[in-house]
Amino acid sequence: MPKYHYFCESCKIGFEISHSIKERLEKCEECGAPALRRLPSIPTYLTKKEGKEESKVGSVVEEYIEKNREELKKEKKKLKEVEYK
Repeated sequence: MPKYHYFCESCKIGFEISHSIKERLEKCEECGAPALRRLPSIPTYLTKKEGKEESKVGSVVEEYIEKNREELKKEKKKLKEVEYK
């Protein structure tokens, strides 16, 4: 899912969240105010790293997967702390 950056005009906190392209947040996660503004985000481009001629095939993909794996662990931990009613 794509990541979107939001900024709350009320509590002046910025945050990043992943959701579908059709979804749009209306209320701040921190203060609950309906003063959210979606910020433009810069697309990520993967490029070949210079100076690493001896790197193996697929190393860029493996690095990207590992980075997202760590982010997924953080999100899972955050969701486990939420109490659902």
